[in-house]
Amino acid sequence: MKNLLVSVAAICLLSGCSDNGADKDGDGKITAEEVAEEMNEVKLEPGEWENTVEIVDVAIEGLPAGAPAGIMDSMKGQTTTTKSCITKEQADNPGAEFFAAQDETNCEVKKFDMSGGSVSSEMSCSNMGGSPGNMTMAMDGEYGPSSYDMTMTMNGGASGMKMKISAKSSGQRIGDCPAG
Repeated sequence: MKNLLVSVAAICLLSGCSDNGADKDGDGKITAEEVAEEMNEVKLEPGEWENTVEIVDVAIEGLPAGAPAGIMDSMKGQTTTTKSCITKEQADNPGAEFFAAQDETNCEVKKFDMSGGSVSSEMSCSNMGGSPGNMTMAMDGEYGPSSYDMTMTMNGGASGMKMKISAKSSGQRIGDCPAG
């Protein structure tokens, strides 16, 4: 479930959200509660989901001496596919898990809008995982109750290094959850 939500909030295979995005109170700040409320506007189809992330491009400047040659080229084209089971309860309230995940990060949602089958979001994070540095993430794509297709761009840096990663993320409901 977490992989699906992260990919789509990346993650929000939802529909019919407000035209003003997640900033319901108009104060210019988007809280985790507002994002969760926006996500809960639409319901996912429960069942087993297959989620795929493909690294499209990687650029890293300022790699330390001795870093393996070709490390960036080896990352390009890598594809990771996972499966997750979405229960009816999770499908009816996808924002709950997103809200809980936000307590574990040092990120600020700058933009989050889901309307008319499109999703667009921006986040800015600092000191992720206790490491110094900053990262911005942008995601744009399309969604429905049983599938999504997104593009993501991540820019960040720390300790004299700068990195930019572009990725594609897609997912679809593939059937009922396996028994057990």
